[in-house]
Amino acid sequence: MAAEKQRELQWWNAQLEEVLRLDSSWERTLARAAIEAERLRRRESGEVLATKDALLRHFLTQVLADNGWDRRYVPVPKGAASVPGRRWGVTAGRTGDGNGRLGCHLPVRLWEQVRRAAYWTSLPHVRGLQRWQAQFGDGRFGRRAPSELVVPREVRQVSLFVGPTKADMDRRRYLRAQVVTTGDILRIAASQATIDHKS
Repeated sequence: MAAEKQRELQWWNAQLEEVLRLDSSWERTLARAAIEAERLRRRESGEVLATKDALLRHFLTQVLADNGWDRRYVPVPKGAASVPGRRWGVTAGRTGDGNGRLGCHLPVRLWEQVRRAAYWTSLPHVRGLQRWQAQFGDGRFGRRAPSELVVPREVRQVSLFVGPTKADMDRRRYLRAQVVTTGDILRIAASQATIDHKS
């Protein structure tokens, strides 16, 4: 990114020299606004990746395209993505120690695309996890015995639960692995940006 910043600075200084040659302060103001607009256009198009935001935006757009997430989605249902707590399928510590933070400014349209892609891509797997939990609970005890059985209380506490099989647990792991979060998408883009710009 340092090389990109240097390249942008050289371009900016050359443009600014031209602006400073203008006689009228009004013309200089208009010309300065024009080169600022061009600088923003170059950053947004990915032509120059001189800021963290421009770099991430470029790679985020690429990640969406590479995974087929750049297609048109209907909006996320109101309130569905802002429910407190961990999302279905996301386990504690899924991404490591949880200490990493990534602050960035993204265009609203791009962020909305990330939100929609994560929500709609994950929805079938989330529904599968919900069905799994309805059948097995949290996985420790699993299926409930039919309620019409008459069994002494002591026996009932021990024997009425049949835990999920290995295949059932494998199914849950598979469903969890298919859930995509906005954080997952951002981490993929950030990872690609750092790999690409280290060389």
